Amino acid sequence: MKNREEKENSKTSNNGIVGGITMDVEWKKWKYAMTDDYELTPNEIQLVKELAGRVIANSHAQCPGDEVNNNNNKTISCNETEMSIPSQSGGSNIPNRPFHERVDLVSWGGIHNNDDTRWWAQKSNTDPSTMISAHVDGGRLLAAYLKIMKWDSIYPKFPFRLCPKGCNPEVALLHTLEWREKYKPWCVSNEMIHFNTAGFIYTRGHSNPGIIQRRYMTEIAQSNAGHSMVWYRPSLASPSVNTELYMRTIIHTLDLAVSDSLLRNSGTIGRFNLVMDFSGMSSKNSPTIANVKRLFSVLQDHFPDRLGVLLVTNASTLTQMLMKMMLPFVTEDVRAKIHIIPDRDEERRDMLLQLMTEDQIPYYLGGKDEYNYDAIQYYHGKCVLLEESITEYVSTMPFHA
Repeated sequence: MKNREEKENSKTSNNGIVGGITMDVEWKKWKYAMTDDYELTPNEIQLVKELAGRVIANSHAQCPGDEVNNNNNKTISCNETEMSIPSQSGGSNIPNRPFHERVDLVSWGGIHNNDDTRWWAQKSNTDPSTMISAHVDGGRLLAAYLKIMKWDSIYPKFPFRLCPKGCNPEVALLHTLEWREKYKPWCVSNEMIHFNTAGFIYTRGHSNPGIIQRRYMTEIAQSNAGHSMVWYRPSLASPSVNTELYMRTIIHTLDLAVSDSLLRNSGTIGRFNLVMDFSGMSSKNSPTIANVKRLFSVLQDHFPDRLGVLLVTNASTLTQMLMKMMLPFVTEDVRAKIHIIPDRDEERRDMLLQLMTEDQIPYYLGGKDEYNYDAIQYYHGKCVLLEESITEYVSTMPFHA
């Protein structure tokens, strides 16, 4: 194994340069894509419990003009029908309803009748005591946010653009809850289905299970475990045609990938690995810097720690320039997950085989998966909204408009 690792390192040493930034594969981080890292210390478990209480305590509705209404000493100055839940980012307020009803309607992938895909998952009675899911509702989700906050429960600067000077930690969770209610990332429109006719991005297949999964799963269950795989070929679509549809197609795919991962892993882990194949990329397929920043803002705010690894192949000079412009908008944690894989077929195939089986690798990247994408079949059964409903968030949550 050591000889093979040295051999593979020598093969890829000249394939990891992006716009002057060396991004060779670091083999210790490569296995990041196969690891469930939500085994927490007692102190971390306590922080998650505290954050859960703060989220629920600050999710209550209030009267018009009131700043807070969860203080036991404050007199409510209106009746229940007049109360609403304040927007976290200057948008329209949310109709008054209990927290549990709100979270039940924002499940990953829009699958609202399955416990495994709940956004705010219920506490598990079967997970080991070292796992946060065994201690509190929403445990894995809360741990993901605290991980991005560097376990700072006082005034973290996350979400990044909303809280440059620091916010209370519960703001991040309530901000995402509001976004999921208004944006509905699991929904598509007929225009979006047509926009992705060529399949510039889709989710299919999965990587190998991680260490912790192998420890607690039977051999049969392991065969279907692992992170979801997302395949992204930007040359097959142009953002300039319709920026909203381009962004929603990407966001919808990632939301679907998380739900797929949760379903296959019995709700224990919801992550995806993203393969970016830049074959045929040109300037007409490149997004603007403003749109890149906007997309990254959505993904960093609302998909924290959902990414396993991001693999890049067939990167032209133009692509390298684009990546160099994108890197400043992502965190150090995300940069550590980016790997350049070789463009040569045999070397690329060998590298991908460390992550998944050959029948999971698409034929156009040297694998044996002969899947032919069909938009009508791919989006069958998905929530479909009218185009005006798809863009309604622009006015109700202008933070991401």
